[in-house]
Amino acid sequence: MEKLIEIKDDLFDIANRIKSIDADYKIYFNGDTKSYELHNTKSHPSYQLTFPYKTLDKRAVDYTLKSEVKNKERILKEIEQQNIRQEQEYMKNLFEKTMSGIGL
Repeated sequence: MEKLIEIKDDLFDIANRIKSIDADYKIYFNGDTKSYELHNTKSHPSYQLTFPYKTLDKRAVDYTLKSEVKNKERILKEIEQQNIRQEQEYMKNLFEKTMSGIGL
């Protein structure tokens, strides 16, 4: 069972700084996954993201800003570009492996 503990106060005031981005944001510590999560109380389900950091610090504020819905188009473009790079690298490696396998 998921154990969510709301973070209202923290050493670096991250919870309040994130709340200043959107008043409906709340940060929870998930006791099952041992990670911090961002939730939006106006969304159902409220889960938005899991912070990729073990501690709650300024990176969480930056990550929240970067992942806001208004940045959706930019984020989708970045994902698409990364997918293209990965596919090109895969094709290059496959070509090189094939060529070395036939002795060229």
